[in-house]
Amino acid sequence: MNCNFEEYSTSGCGCNSCMKGISALVSVLGGLLFAAAVVLLFVNSLLTQASAFAIAALVSSLVYLALLIGAAVFTCGGECRDCIRCYLAVSFIGIFGTAFTSAAAASLTLTAGEILPAVVLGLSAFFFAFMIISAFFVVKCLTE
Repeated sequence: MNCNFEEYSTSGCGCNSCMKGISALVSVLGGLLFAAAVVLLFVNSLLTQASAFAIAALVSSLVYLALLIGAAVFTCGGECRDCIRCYLAVSFIGIFGTAFTSAAAASLTLTAGEILPAVVLGLSAFFFAFMIISAFFVVKCLTE
């Protein structure tokens, strides 16, 4: 696949499949690193407020969803909408993954040393980092 990054920046907020793929790859790698760190801290009882993290991740995913929908509805012109449309799938994976796994983590009794809470908290951390990194790519596209 021929990936020409100069074509991406000439049309303002255009979307190139290469940048969309890079955003998904960076989001997955960042999510894996963050999830590994959170699970390691949780299993070793160093993350004492895990339920607060789950609730904060849930609230932030809902706020980001509202901001993304508001930006899609009330945005300036076609170029900005192209940015939002381009990264919409990647952003929605992060948003809904964070919302569902954080709600599950908030409903569990998060006790260090148990397998299920560690897995659910790790998934929540993965999707939270995925969402934050994909939001970075949306903002980067909108500001170019």
